[in-house]
Amino acid sequence: MAPQGVGSSAQLNILFVINDLYTRGNGLAASARRTIMLLREWGHDVRVLSAPPRHGDDCGVGVPDYPLPHLRIPLVAPLIASQGYAFARSDRRQVDRALAWADLVHLEEPFMLQAVVARRARARGVPALATYHIHPENLTASVYLDRCAVLNRFILEVWKRFIFNRCGALQCPSGSVWHRLVPLGLAVPLFVLSNGVPLDGVIDEGGDERGGRPVVRLLSVGRFSREKDQATILRALRYSSHARSIELTLAGRGPTERRLRKLSDRLVRDGVIEHPVCFAFMGPAEMAQASRGADLYVHAARIEVEGLGALEALRHGVVPVLARGPLTATSQFALSEESVFEAGNPRSLARVIDAWIDRGDEARRVEAVRYRGVEAQYDIRICVRELERVYGWLVGGGEFPGARPDR
Repeated sequence: MAPQGVGSSAQLNILFVINDLYTRGNGLAASARRTIMLLREWGHDVRVLSAPPRHGDDCGVGVPDYPLPHLRIPLVAPLIASQGYAFARSDRRQVDRALAWADLVHLEEPFMLQAVVARRARARGVPALATYHIHPENLTASVYLDRCAVLNRFILEVWKRFIFNRCGALQCPSGSVWHRLVPLGLAVPLFVLSNGVPLDGVIDEGGDERGGRPVVRLLSVGRFSREKDQATILRALRYSSHARSIELTLAGRGPTERRLRKLSDRLVRDGVIEHPVCFAFMGPAEMAQASRGADLYVHAARIEVEGLGALEALRHGVVPVLARGPLTATSQFALSEESVFEAGNPRSLARVIDAWIDRGDEARRVEAVRYRGVEAQYDIRICVRELERVYGWLVGGGEFPGARPDR
């Protein structure tokens, strides 16, 4: 039973519903873990309905309170695994146990598990909130159908009917998501709220190892996949007048790594680049060090709900080169048009990279300083406090506290 007169400071029983909370290298799961830990720190009782970790690594949040069996889908199981993901099989008894305890439910995905929980929660009178973490194109890109507008619209309509409209509110992590969802005519209020990033861990070491060297270091961080579009970065090198002085690092892992390595090897064989592309998977400390040493940070994703991975790099003070397109929100972090290129267009990307190289070390250094502290408005502690206010509204009523986009 929900407490009466709930405010943002009242202790709540919050149920997080997510297929796989424990996958690493997945922004959705990482965001959910950070939010859960912060809510617990602030006194809320947060429990999890999820499949358990496959290899015993609970990522610091503990095993699920309501564990679900793993779901293996024939034919597409290898593809799902290659994306670093897993699905859980719904168990009605576990779902009902969890809902009997919860004051409210937070749905982290738009899949079958969430549809079942949304329907059962509504029947039991337990309020639910959903976060829009992924576009349909994030799914269909893996099977080369991301440009099939009819299919992607159909998926959105399914999510709308079976999940979103059964909730009390829908969180949009960026303004671009809000603008995409408004025309759907959802029956629930939308609000714009970043998933947030932790502000600790930014260290000013006093020196700057950039400049005064014969190479220009480019860094790109993200899962290797079609929608993250690292291939456009490699193609852009063929159009860059500075290609032979560029040293590119692609940090991540994922299903397109083999293809990306072939593209990069071809660049070396064709004499386009002198320095082989470096492929690496980095932890937080390594990524911070690489960001501080990079001349430019390139984020080419053409399908991106928020793009906090880019923000994790920019906060260390590096000039960004960010894709702009109808399905990517990352360009919201750019402080000038000089750091934006057309998503999926290697010539546009090459022009922006060359322009920043031509400006020289000092111009890049001055611009990089502007990005120190850019993450302040995305402070996860502020974001989760705002989320608390929406939780309070869901269980206690009153005036809806959610925000709309600035533009």
